[in-house]
Amino acid sequence: MDKFKKFLPGIWFLDPPKDISLDGYRIDNVIQYTDFVITLYFGIVVAAIIFFVWRYNSRKHPHAVHDHGNQKKHLYVTVAMGLLVFFSIDVVIESMSFKDLKEAFWNFPKGKDVVRIEIMPQQYAWNIRYPGEDDVFGTDDDIVPPQNILHIPVNTPIVVQLTTYDVIHSLYLPNFRYKQDATPGMVTAMWFQAKETGNFEFACAELCGNSHFKMKGYLTVESKDEFDNWIASQEPEVSEDDEDDWGDEDEGVPTKWAWQWKELK
Repeated sequence: MDKFKKFLPGIWFLDPPKDISLDGYRIDNVIQYTDFVITLYFGIVVAAIIFFVWRYNSRKHPHAVHDHGNQKKHLYVTVAMGLLVFFSIDVVIESMSFKDLKEAFWNFPKGKDVVRIEIMPQQYAWNIRYPGEDDVFGTDDDIVPPQNILHIPVNTPIVVQLTTYDVIHSLYLPNFRYKQDATPGMVTAMWFQAKETGNFEFACAELCGNSHFKMKGYLTVESKDEFDNWIASQEPEVSEDDEDDWGDEDEGVPTKWAWQWKELK
């Protein structure tokens, strides 16, 4: 895939957000292959059109010749081109995608080193919850940082479960190439792992209302010790006095929200 990475930036003149994730390269590979092969076919079509315009211009061929295109040779060419596009684009992309899903994105990590987080977006903010010392969600020692603030340790699997407080939202992590919907009445899940530390942003990728633009979150990737110290510095739960003013349409900061963690198989 390196040849696609070298070729495509020259077309779009823009670099994607820095990939700091363990499996983000898989998403990049699929996108880069798709862009490359579609650009290649588009170039062939444009070149063919230019050639036919030059080859069959009115000066060389003043009298038009009409063809219904219903001969067997036309059928064979059409079927051959359709199969070429189908196998070189659809089949390849689907094969790459399912391989990545099975090897990585559907293969949720297990073990004591996994950091579990519950996220409940609302109009127009992110509510984030970590389990406390009892490692159970929905108890008094849960850690609920200020809205829109997410901390994770580097080189550690992070499993996130989401549901929504109101309408559909979508957690989008550009630097991880990951996007997951939060759907009313459902608990969805995702996992990722950071390979380097730093400060990054995340956002809602689903139009959720007229203040959708407010849903920007701040992600800090830090060492395990720094993460543990940050968790220890947070007060369990958030009192109603700490609510932020998000405008007339905002219902404030939800309190005492949580759900029983759903074990993933």
